[in-house]
Amino acid sequence: MEGMIHIHWNWIVAVDLFAAGLSAGAFIISATAYFLGRERYETITRIGSYIAPFPVLVGIAALIYDLERPLLFWKLFLTFQPNSVMSLGAWLLFFFSIFSMVHFYLWLPEKYDYLKLIPAIQSNRFLSLSRGDNLTKIRGLVAGFGIPISIGVGIYTGVLLGALTARPFWNNPMLPMLFLISTMMTGSAAICFIGCFIKGFRGMSREAVNTNKFMIHSIDFTLMVFSIIAVFLFVLGLYVSPRSSVAAVQLIMGGEYTFLFWFFVVGIGIILPLVLEVYELIPYYIVHKELREHNPWVSGVITASVLIGGFFMRYVMIYAGQIARIVT
Repeated sequence: MEGMIHIHWNWIVAVDLFAAGLSAGAFIISATAYFLGRERYETITRIGSYIAPFPVLVGIAALIYDLERPLLFWKLFLTFQPNSVMSLGAWLLFFFSIFSMVHFYLWLPEKYDYLKLIPAIQSNRFLSLSRGDNLTKIRGLVAGFGIPISIGVGIYTGVLLGALTARPFWNNPMLPMLFLISTMMTGSAAICFIGCFIKGFRGMSREAVNTNKFMIHSIDFTLMVFSIIAVFLFVLGLYVSPRSSVAAVQLIMGGEYTFLFWFFVVGIGIILPLVLEVYELIPYYIVHKELREHNPWVSGVITASVLIGGFFMRYVMIYAGQIARIVT
């Protein structure tokens, strides 16, 4: 007997997943850069801290809007159910929003720290320390605790979808890893878009190119290689699964989502930026020369491609997972 699953989650859910993943990825890259080199990669850390708090707010607003009774969303936080992936996801988003806002605050230039003008904050020991000698320690604590929370935000959607055994397209062990890698790719791309593309037109010193740009492009290149492996294993996992999953894989292997998946997700989102990353990094890794002269447009194409691919990955996953036929 065959049946068709009706569409309950639409493109708004894809926007929510994309925005939350972008924020989580920006936090992960920002915090990681901080631990790898505080002063050396400060530009990456600072830009990531400025990005992280805001896309997730857009995603949460989209998610609340899509609820059947959006005004009652607050009831999710009256209880904590450790056995519910949905409950875990809601609390992860809540704590991530707090950590990302604190991370943002700690990296504000002091001249923009208008919160210190509020008497209650001036008397608060923690916030007053954030502008004192212990600033480095507090930044490290927030970044350290925020990384696992960010990873949880990036991976929980794949876990949630993968737990739905009645949806053969989602019931794949590689789905959480695919979401996590895409989360880090989009976060890194957002940082590069501002640092390498927008700021690039105002001029970047050779030293800045050889540090921050080299770091972010190396991260992008590594993530793209892993994303190719994840996509291959995801498709392979559908083929070697029971009949229902084999039928579901036809949606991206000749079915209605084939073009969206292979052109936008793989072609635009992975292959194109990977080729451009190789072009950028070959002088350093192959012939051991300095990086090519910075071209903001190359970085712009790379980042735009990754962001487009990241959104369509979530779009295809949401729609294809709901319309896959169940074969029993």
